[in-house]
Amino acid sequence: MAATNMNPVDNAIITSKLTQILSLEMAKKAGFLKIGSRDYFSDQINGKMRSGKTYQFVIPDAGNVVEGLVISPRPIDERKVELTITNMNNSVRADALELVTDIKWEDEVAETYAGKLINAVVRKEVEKAQPQVNTCFVGEGFRPLAKAAGYLKSIVNEDIVGFIHPEAAAVIRTNGQQFQPVGTPSLYNGDIGTFYGVRFNEEKFLEPIEISQEVVDALSGAKASNITTGDSLTITGVTTADAVLPKNTPIFVKGAFACDTVGDKTTTPYAFVAKEDVALSSTSITVPVSQIITDDIGSRNLNTSALNGKKVSIPASGTYFPAMLRAKGSYDYTPVNTMEFMLSDKTGVGDTAGIKVFANAFTDGVSAINTVRWDAPYMAGTVEARGVSLVYLKDED
Repeated sequence: MAATNMNPVDNAIITSKLTQILSLEMAKKAGFLKIGSRDYFSDQINGKMRSGKTYQFVIPDAGNVVEGLVISPRPIDERKVELTITNMNNSVRADALELVTDIKWEDEVAETYAGKLINAVVRKEVEKAQPQVNTCFVGEGFRPLAKAAGYLKSIVNEDIVGFIHPEAAAVIRTNGQQFQPVGTPSLYNGDIGTFYGVRFNEEKFLEPIEISQEVVDALSGAKASNITTGDSLTITGVTTADAVLPKNTPIFVKGAFACDTVGDKTTTPYAFVAKEDVALSSTSITVPVSQIITDDIGSRNLNTSALNGKKVSIPASGTYFPAMLRAKGSYDYTPVNTMEFMLSDKTGVGDTAGIKVFANAFTDGVSAINTVRWDAPYMAGTVEARGVSLVYLKDED
């Protein structure tokens, strides 16, 4: 039996030029990670990356303002947001590629393997980010988008960027409304234009929600318990039902207001967005939500009086397609510049607009099978939820 020559793995598959093509294909689909984000942590990541290592983003205190000549200083109370280095990878047996002599790298490898890899990254990060907001605007057409944009512009001095589910954009277009086209083409797929000064990209991994009438009825007489700093909302007075409050549903409590980026109260209702599905199987339910800070400090995001017994509400029954608006800098994306391992000297690195991918080719010492793996180490997440708003556009069917 003739031996198979595995040398092509050196030249045909692992080169920085070919790996660069992979990173370009990944970057095109990475708009959610890159548009309007900032890299806050590159200076802190020294040496080789360690998957799972956590870094902290500090939200500073804003002091204590009082009227008159007498000051009222207090200790500084800073809160921290933690982000963790993540690594995603994709792999293939190298001989499967080598046997295809007329392989088209861009079409048959880059678009498929890179596309699968970046899809996994973006899906994970969108799912994590969707409930990490402090405000939510619900309605039809452009109106809730305009309200979200107006709100964010009132509390930050940064530009606002937007992401919208493709079906939400389609619902708007069917009403004859249009986003304004942008002359300069974008690197990222899904650029659909601007509205109210916000440039929007389609993002397919934003998750729609479907709220049943059963859920609406079950919460029609529900009340909130006292809300303190934490990451859950307890609701009492629930009419038990064989139904589920869907993940990513916004919950509003009478008298609960969002805060601006120095912790001052606004007139916009605070949105408690469910991070998980919650069964309505008890008269009292606990809904996991993003971090709540009620102390009068710079990082406060929720301004309340005593909310015990205050009415709870959710959107009317129906199907809702999401959009997300965020101020530039409220989201972090940090590429990791070095891998924590090197499997061989057959390596390649690609970097397009900060979307970095590492390639390694190696031979299994037992099976003698050549394998190629592509790794994408990174750190990403919302660092300032007060600068992000969720929007739900109701399907008109």
